Amino acid sequence: MIRLFLDTEWANDALRELVSLALISEDGEHVFYAERDPLPGMPSSFVRESVYPLLDRGEAAMKDSAMTHALRSFLEPLGDCEIFADALLDFSMLSRVWNGVDRTQPGPPFRTRLAREGNLMPRVERYFELNPDQRALRHHALVDAMALRSAWIVEYYGFDGVVGSATSYDPHYDEWLLTKIRAARADPRPSIPHEIAMATLMKRLEGMRAGKDDN
Repeated sequence: MIRLFLDTEWANDALRELVSLALISEDGEHVFYAERDPLPGMPSSFVRESVYPLLDRGEAAMKDSAMTHALRSFLEPLGDCEIFADALLDFSMLSRVWNGVDRTQPGPPFRTRLAREGNLMPRVERYFELNPDQRALRHHALVDAMALRSAWIVEYYGFDGVVGSATSYDPHYDEWLLTKIRAARADPRPSIPHEIAMATLMKRLEGMRAGKDDN
């Protein structure tokens, strides 16, 4: 099952009109980003000053019906997905785009999970502390989705001998470890410095392979 990380931006807390929506997969291979066209006409002062200037526009700007079509075309080929976000309103925005105005689409092929447990939120903040270029773009939906993804990778694919729910004694440990390596390669700026992450992971992988060869 593919994990995706979601972030949305909306115009104001009262009307909650969508501005932009982004999804990125755990391995960084699947990315979706779209902005509404036209933009909501009554954004809060914060959104007007801190969100609108960061928007890509161009091909990313879509009419509502086009955004719905694009999102469905992105998600349907992925099959069963689990989508993570750090705010419940993100899921409401996602559902609105998925359903569209006709509401004829079958149930979504994804489940949702609020991801705020453990040290995830502090790790998001740490990501922006270590990456000032990304911090300057904070509140761009794709940048924020990438930050949540990075925090998740660091939180759940740690370097203490445990990767996710698998350990070095688990037959699927190699798969978990290689997923972490692919994710680190896809995003060269995780919360743990890239060079340390890759050196640690490759050393562990080589040791595991050597142990298998001895057997």
